[in-house]
Amino acid sequence: MKNTKLKITIIDGYLDEPSCLGVPPYISPHIRYLWGALIEAGIQKENLNYLTIDQFRQQKDSKLQELESLDILILVAGTTVPGNYLGGQPASAAEIKEIGQKVFYPTKILAGPITLIKEMRKKFEKNYDILTKELAALDLYQRLTETEIPALKAEQYINKFALTGAQVVNKHPNFPNLIAELETFRGCPRPSHCAFCSERLKKLTYSRQPEAISEEVKTLAAQGIHHYRLGSQTDLLLYGAQAKKDGFDLNPAQIRELYRGIRQADPELKVLHMDNMNPAEIAKNPTKAAQIIETISKYNTPGDTAAFGLESADPKVLAQNNIDSTAQENFFAIKLMNQIGGQRENGIPKLLPGLNFLHGLIGESRATLKHNYQFLEKLLANNLMLRRINIRQVVRLGSYPEVKYSQGEFKKYKQKINKNINQAMLKKVFPSGVILTDLYSEKQKGSLNYCRQLGTYPILTAVIDQKDSFFKQAKVVDHGYRSITALKWPQKPAAYSKKELESIPGIGSKRASKIILAQPQTKAELKKVISADLKEEILSEFFKF
Repeated sequence: MKNTKLKITIIDGYLDEPSCLGVPPYISPHIRYLWGALIEAGIQKENLNYLTIDQFRQQKDSKLQELESLDILILVAGTTVPGNYLGGQPASAAEIKEIGQKVFYPTKILAGPITLIKEMRKKFEKNYDILTKELAALDLYQRLTETEIPALKAEQYINKFALTGAQVVNKHPNFPNLIAELETFRGCPRPSHCAFCSERLKKLTYSRQPEAISEEVKTLAAQGIHHYRLGSQTDLLLYGAQAKKDGFDLNPAQIRELYRGIRQADPELKVLHMDNMNPAEIAKNPTKAAQIIETISKYNTPGDTAAFGLESADPKVLAQNNIDSTAQENFFAIKLMNQIGGQRENGIPKLLPGLNFLHGLIGESRATLKHNYQFLEKLLANNLMLRRINIRQVVRLGSYPEVKYSQGEFKKYKQKINKNINQAMLKKVFPSGVILTDLYSEKQKGSLNYCRQLGTYPILTAVIDQKDSFFKQAKVVDHGYRSITALKWPQKPAAYSKKELESIPGIGSKRASKIILAQPQTKAELKKVISADLKEEILSEFFKF
């Protein structure tokens, strides 16, 4: 059958790997490349359909029937890092198997990071006709066009697919409230890799030029997307870097060109954030790393987070897992980033580190928990900020052994960090009175409306006593361990509910009742109602006249 006649559906099972996130509100470059590759291979747009795994779940029986009318079904899936998700839930192994078993007529193709793992390939090879190699877009384009793409030309094709595939964003149920994950390079440039990481499984590597990424942003902006994250790379510091005998020579000029180009490509840009950065490279190359951090802090939008993969502060664990950083290097990198990226715009730091701890690693012991906690205490004692602390457990890949440890001790350890570290950090990063912008509701429970901004690692914000799906502004009033509480802003005193008033520092239940009864219209009237002993800054910060 000619390609122009083929009917194809892509099911986005979402993906989450060390170098890329594609769970809503993110849309991965893998999906966009694949869409572009199919169109470039001659598939007609009217014969091409996109479906998220969440959409499939909502109408599973009817969707299974619809899929039988296809010629090709492509499921993209694979989570090779642990994660908790609110925007969507990645396809489970059971769901991947079920789709493969219950769909009969179409040629069934399994794609995405899941196909990099030998054990997963064996597990699903009976349920799918084709398991793609490396990158689905390149593999399927070659199959459909019966051409061979040399590895050296992979980047050229990817750039083409990125432009053509940008139009798929309009088919996502979250459109236009999506973050486009942008890929700078593929694969980990390190000569040796962390023992537990899936990036070591990638054989096809390339690096995209700044002008190609800018052109992709321009095309995405034309489709209505204005939120971006440079997340699809193992270490943004190594973009454009040259390998040398004892490490890498960083390239601040190319990263400056990248950021400038993105800003110029989308004048309506709302978010420009990043993800991975190796703290060891900052410590080894402090001068050039500082230049890069300055560039990012200049061109990004506030609230940006550079994920630091310390993984463990235990030197024994670091050595046995070939992790390319030490606790000392991380401390240096955190301090440097605080000095440069800690500058605030509209009350929010521009760029802060986010620290990753991974448990279940070879060599781990009770002493590991003590090392990690003491490292966090040291940061707090030195008045250094972390945007977030991720404490995760290993996803076993290949021959990586299962390391058993006490789940009870692990739970107590997490609780201790939440109570003594996380809350203090949140108070530093998002002090009371700071205004957050553009918050989208994710779920409502009782009197709290749980919201997030579109961005990298957005803080979970509980807006009090409001049912809206979107808040242009909200003012911070309190801090939890992993979230903050805020009020819809601005509001006049008479507009506040009793719950909202009670959340304002210094107001309390009695004063809240008085305000509701008196309905003050001016600052003088409000001061008369609540008495003069309330701090003047509370009146100025939390009441609008």
